[in-house]
Amino acid sequence: MPEKLPPPPLFRVFVSSPGDVPEERQAVLEVLEWLLNRPVFREKLSFRPVAWDKPGAGVPMDARMTPQEAIDAGLPKPSECDIVVVILWSRMGTPFSYKGVDYLSGTHYELLNALNNPQTYPLIYRRTEKKLFDSDDDEGIAQDKKVKSFFKSDLFYDSATGQIRRGVNKYKSPADFKKQFETDLESTVLKLLERQAAQPLSILSPNLAPETQIIATKKWEGSPFPGLRSFKRTDAPIFFGREAETDALVRKVVESRFVAVVGASGSGKSSLVGAGLLPRLETNAIPGSKDWRVVQFTPGKEPFDALFDGINKSFAPLPKDKQAFVEEITRNPATLGKLLNTALESAKAPEWAEVLLFIDQFEELFTLSQKDTIEPFIQMLSELAEHPSMRVLVTIRHDFVHRAIENPILAELLNKGTFYLSAPNPGALLQMIERPAEMATLEFERGLPSLILRDTGSEAGSLALLAYLLDELYKIAMTRGDNRLTYADYEALGKVEGAIGKRAEQVFEKLPGEEAGKTRLLGQVFRELVTVEEVKGQFAATRQRVRHDCFGAEELALVEAFTQARLLVKDETQVEVAHETLFRSWGRLQKWIEEYQDDLILRRQVQNGAADWVWQGKPEAWRWSQERLLMVYAMQERLKWKPNPLEEDFIEPEQERLLRETNLLRTSHLRRDEIGRRLSVIGDTRRGIGVREDGTPEIAWMAVAPGGKLEIEKESFKVAPFYIGQYQITYAQYEAFVKAADGYQNREWWQGFPKDYQLDEPRTKAWNNPRDTISWYQSVAYGRWLNKRYRGWQFPDVGDSQGKLLVVGENAQIRLPTEWEWQWAAQGGAEAREYPWGEEWREGYANTAEAGLNRAVGVGMYPQGAAKCGALDMSGNLWEWCLNKYGKPSEVVVDGSGDSRVLRGGSFNSNVAIASCVFRVNFNPVNDYDYFGFRVVVSSSMRPSEL
Repeated sequence: MPEKLPPPPLFRVFVSSPGDVPEERQAVLEVLEWLLNRPVFREKLSFRPVAWDKPGAGVPMDARMTPQEAIDAGLPKPSECDIVVVILWSRMGTPFSYKGVDYLSGTHYELLNALNNPQTYPLIYRRTEKKLFDSDDDEGIAQDKKVKSFFKSDLFYDSATGQIRRGVNKYKSPADFKKQFETDLESTVLKLLERQAAQPLSILSPNLAPETQIIATKKWEGSPFPGLRSFKRTDAPIFFGREAETDALVRKVVESRFVAVVGASGSGKSSLVGAGLLPRLETNAIPGSKDWRVVQFTPGKEPFDALFDGINKSFAPLPKDKQAFVEEITRNPATLGKLLNTALESAKAPEWAEVLLFIDQFEELFTLSQKDTIEPFIQMLSELAEHPSMRVLVTIRHDFVHRAIENPILAELLNKGTFYLSAPNPGALLQMIERPAEMATLEFERGLPSLILRDTGSEAGSLALLAYLLDELYKIAMTRGDNRLTYADYEALGKVEGAIGKRAEQVFEKLPGEEAGKTRLLGQVFRELVTVEEVKGQFAATRQRVRHDCFGAEELALVEAFTQARLLVKDETQVEVAHETLFRSWGRLQKWIEEYQDDLILRRQVQNGAADWVWQGKPEAWRWSQERLLMVYAMQERLKWKPNPLEEDFIEPEQERLLRETNLLRTSHLRRDEIGRRLSVIGDTRRGIGVREDGTPEIAWMAVAPGGKLEIEKESFKVAPFYIGQYQITYAQYEAFVKAADGYQNREWWQGFPKDYQLDEPRTKAWNNPRDTISWYQSVAYGRWLNKRYRGWQFPDVGDSQGKLLVVGENAQIRLPTEWEWQWAAQGGAEAREYPWGEEWREGYANTAEAGLNRAVGVGMYPQGAAKCGALDMSGNLWEWCLNKYGKPSEVVVDGSGDSRVLRGGSFNSNVAIASCVFRVNFNPVNDYDYFGFRVVVSSSMRPSEL
């Protein structure tokens, strides 16, 4: 039977101090735990801390005793302990008498008691940092003077000789204390172990209170490295290397009620607050801070919503719903302080308790949040920063500070409380590598930490790379079943720079499916998770959180795979990239970002532009031009991006906005002209004004039915149902005729006409304007050509209920309308309207002389003036040629006789009377004035031979 080994020696450590050094008292416990996990001491000893404020100390305060008598009764005396740690700063404590002896305080008594035992190791520490007192803090100033007098007393100096009687370890800050105490404790424990080996019997009574906690070697469970996530409050025992920065941040929080932790991406801002500052506050680093309530959140798209959720996590649910809360705080930001005070009272917090609003990733207020929330949110922060029981702490990337200081209120807050966090120095980085490993009983191969340190470098972003690499090394060791972190594993991971990229590529390769499909899926996921921001003239990829429901089933599978690999993080509703280092370290993703950078930038510009537009009340002048929107639509197609409703509204095509404007009666004549010209530049998307790909004009045909009878110059005409063009023939449509190989130069269209049919230049060449400067001969020739082009096209016979078809070239023709067809369409058939729209002239319904433009405008710019059938501009704009002769209306002879022909509808230089549906004028068919134009019809009432 193997011999049972004796238990490792137990050393008692007494902690003595007034209440103004809680951080140092906590540091003592942390150092005790750390030392026990160092390989040289692991499983070789344990500690029993003795302190009145240690959980489980078991010291009831008997009312018949002084506090010191109660402590002595419940805890071992300092002289019964192996190590006594005495810490003083600005307080001496409360004087008292004990067994007939006067003491300056309990700490004074405990130090003297420790000195009575020559086997006890007393370690005396004095904090030299100057304590700032309020001018009316008489008690604090008096205490500080007592401490100074104490260290000048004969306990430390021989007044006669001036010689120092005992050593005092001086330090500046809690971080300095922790560092110094680590060294002192290690040295003292080695002495105790040597003495223990020579004298196994303990100097102490074994009959200690059973509740008193023993600190033994305790392994950190799980990975001691956070990977790409930031350190949280529960990670405080493995958070090393930032002690000095934590000290400084505590002081900054004391000085200012608004503090912004500013640093580069990956510099550890969130970790410093989460695992550094917040645990310090819980140790009462600032008097009363152990009772503070922390409300933590990130702004996201709706910062007030996020604030509401953060408050409900820290307090009982608020007595109002989210919408009511947001509306109230937005309307009156000052009410938040009152609401949080009420929450503190409801939680029965002490009167000195405060609320710390911790806003992580504050740059999201500028990159993600809705524009209209930014100003009231900043105003709210300003109000809180002035509140006596509220504090605000934010973390913000340094490359977004310029966005913050554009706001005067926020600039003023930043001036008061900015805390700059730089990348950790090599010594701190080495602690970040070695100390957490020791806590988890991990062992590096000799020299590996130094190699990792050299490869990590000093840039802020490398900190995240380091954390991820170490976490991957841990996983490999656990998979192998040992606790060794080796060179071979480090090389296999691709060292510091390659670890994240290699892991991401492995996850990507394991995804099911073909390479092309996975690449497409990758883009669909990361187009949501990545945004590109312009920072001081440079573009940088940043992460953004999105809701799960913006992904489909395939995309969610990729999200889940990358979440399992800790490259993405998600909660109940949202998902985001764990750290932006992924954008730089994974070659495949970096290449995708570079390829789509311009699109991502443009998407962000659209989102910002839409937010600005909404914030300003949606002014039309803030909408983007079609030239710019065309790039947006191309980006949408490449990214397969689906904008939200507000963004969709913002990027509405300019054509739709302009055409909607023409529907407003208040739109002026000049503006209608401008709209027509603008549409000509950006592309008029209306059907019926342009040309198809094959060069054939596209006509929007309006059915005119039923037919009927009307009189012209005392002659009666029967009108059969037909189709009429919605618009006058446009410049673009006539140019198609001019340029077509079978068009204008083809003598077939000019048969029976005079030889001289020279085409004059139009007054206006805007392609959606009606073609002006057109003679009757030229309009007829166009109709003949178009009839040939449309040969075989079928139209439902609007006059036949049996479904008979009109077939161009067989039983129907395209041509100029006869005068009676034109009038029947213009007057609304049997309604016989005076004007296309009704019986009375109406301002703004047509481009006549009254408009004052003295020129034609783009077709269809007066939708209010539409005829019943839907045809536009049948009053005003340009006179329209009709097929028949003027003197004998019933004589429809297409010849070159030179007999005058009819024009209808008036024009831009005709008054309202002439624009009537029944007004007719005549001109020689060769005349082509700049106020002449035409439109065409499809009719079965004439044989092709007659044309």
